[in-house]
Amino acid sequence: MTDEETSDVPSSGEPLERGIFDGFSGYTTPTEDDWKNVLSDGLIVVDTNVLLNLYRYNQDARSSLLATLQKFEARLWVPHQVMDEFWRNRESALEDPERQLQQSISALRSGLEKPISDLRHWVNRVSLDRASAIQLESKLTSALEDVIGAMEVVVDSSGIEMEADTSKDAVVANLTALLQGKIGGPLDAKDHDVAVVEGKRRIEKEVPPGYKDKKKQSRGDDTEVGDYLVWLQLIHEAKLRAKDVLLVTGDTKEDWWRTRNRIPLGPRNELTEELLREAGVRLYMLKPDRLLTYARDFLQVAVSEDSVQNVEMVNAQSESDELFRHLERLAESNSAHAVVSTWVEVEKALRRTLPDDPLQHRRTTAMQMIGEMAQQGLISQELARSAKELNQIRNRIAHTGESDLTQEGALSFVSAARNLIETLAVTATPQAQGLRFEKSIIDLIRVAGFEMTSADLLVDQSYSFRVANRSRPESFVAIQVKYYSSGSFGAKALDLQRERLSSLPDNVTSLLVVTNAPLVETVQAFNASAIGESPVTLGGRRYMEVVQWRNSDDDHLVVRALLRSML
Repeated sequence: MTDEETSDVPSSGEPLERGIFDGFSGYTTPTEDDWKNVLSDGLIVVDTNVLLNLYRYNQDARSSLLATLQKFEARLWVPHQVMDEFWRNRESALEDPERQLQQSISALRSGLEKPISDLRHWVNRVSLDRASAIQLESKLTSALEDVIGAMEVVVDSSGIEMEADTSKDAVVANLTALLQGKIGGPLDAKDHDVAVVEGKRRIEKEVPPGYKDKKKQSRGDDTEVGDYLVWLQLIHEAKLRAKDVLLVTGDTKEDWWRTRNRIPLGPRNELTEELLREAGVRLYMLKPDRLLTYARDFLQVAVSEDSVQNVEMVNAQSESDELFRHLERLAESNSAHAVVSTWVEVEKALRRTLPDDPLQHRRTTAMQMIGEMAQQGLISQELARSAKELNQIRNRIAHTGESDLTQEGALSFVSAARNLIETLAVTATPQAQGLRFEKSIIDLIRVAGFEMTSADLLVDQSYSFRVANRSRPESFVAIQVKYYSSGSFGAKALDLQRERLSSLPDNVTSLLVVTNAPLVETVQAFNASAIGESPVTLGGRRYMEVVQWRNSDDDHLVVRALLRSML
C-alpha cells in the first residue's frame, strides 16, 4: 500500500471520520459571519484586471474601490505575476477610453448615412425645395456633432489624469501609495521554469486555474500560464500568513469559478481543496462589484449603487475586449473557425438578454429570439436584419465546413457580431432585466427540488407561477416575482399583494412574493409577524411572505420561505 493510499489512516490504524464537506469544501456557502471574518482578518489578494480597470472606472467607482482596498492595510497583497501583467498591459488600458470614444464616434458617423438617405428619399417624394432640404440635412448632421462634442467632454472630464508618463499618472500615484510593501517577490529562475512546465501540463489536463487561456499558446511567450503563476504565488503567501484568502478578480471563466447559468457561485472545488491541502486555509472569491457591496455593508465604506453598476459594467466590457481580440486573431488565420466561434458568442448574448422560458418544453432558436426582441422594441429592425445576415453566413459555413470569406470578410463578420453583442449588453430595459430575474428564481426553485407549473393566465394574473404544496395534495403556493429597476418594495406594494391574496383561487394556500428590491421596515415587520404565527393561530387565513433575492447568496432565503408557506 502506497503513502497516498494510507494518507487517511492515522497511526492508530483507525480510519478518519469524514463529513459531507470533506474533500468538497468548495460547495460550502459562506455565511454572513464568514464574509465578515475574511474581510476583517483574511489575506486580501487582487488580480490584474482589478488594477487595470482602475483606468476604466468612472471617478466615483475608482474612489470607492481604492477606499475599500485601503481598509485592508497590511492584509492587502498583490502577487508578483499580477504586477508583471499590470505593467505589460497598462499602456493598452490607458488608451481604452480614447479608443472606445473614437470607435463610437466612427460608428455614429457611419450610422448617419442611413438617416440622411431616408431624409433625401422623403425630400424627393414631397418635392421639397433645395434650400429647405439642405437646411434639414444640416440640422441632422449638426445634432450628431453636438452629441459627439458632449461625448468628448465626458471623456475629458473623467476626473483622472491618465498619462504614459508614470510621474503624471494618477492611477500609478494611487497604487504607489496603496501597495508599498504589499507586493510579492518573483519566483527564482529554476522555480519559475518548473512552474511554467506545470502550468502547461495543467492546461492540457484542464486542471484549474488557467486552462481557459489555452488559446494564448499561439503567442509563444508562455502567457497562457499566467493564471497558474498567480495561483502558485498566492498559495506560497497563504502558507506564510496562515490566513484565509479572499481573491478579488473580475475573471469569471469556469477555470476559476463554479457557476450556474453563467452566474459565479464560488471558487472551483479543486481550488478550495488545493489551498486547504497546501496551506491549511479556506479560499473565498469575489468580483469587484460584490466587494464594493460588502465594503458598504461591513466596512462602512461610502459606496453608491451607481459605482457598483459602473464596476460591473466595466468588468463585463473588459472580458468582451479580450474575447474579441482572440476572435480577431482567429479571423486572420482561420475564417471558418472564427465565424462559427463568433456566432456561438452571439447566441450566448441572446440568451443572456432574453432567456428561454424554463416552464416551456422547447428551446427558442437564435433567430426566433432576434425576431421577438425586434418586435418588443428591444433592438432595432436594422440590427435584426444584420443578425439575420450573420446567421445566414454562419449556417453556410457550418454546413460546408469551409469558408468563402476573405480575411477582411471574416474580420467584418466579427466586427458586426461585436456590434450586435454590445447592443444586446446595453439592452438594460426593465423588461429584459425582469425576464432574467424571473428565470433566476425559477431555476433556483427547480434546483431545490420543488414541482413547478405556469400560472393559468386566462384564469388568474395575480401570480407568476405556482409550486405544488408538499403538505397539502392538490393545492399550490403562488409565487409572484416582482422586479424593480429602482426603489424599494414598500407599504403600498405590500397592501396591493395583500388585497390580491384574498382573490387567489381556492386551491392556492399561500402567496410568496420574491423581489430584487430592498424591503422597507413595514414589510420586514409584516414578515416577522407572519413568520411568528403558527398555522393554528393563522385561523384559516392564507400565509404570505415577501423575500428579497439579489443573487445566489440569497437562495436559502427563498427556499426557507417556500417551506414555511407550505405549513
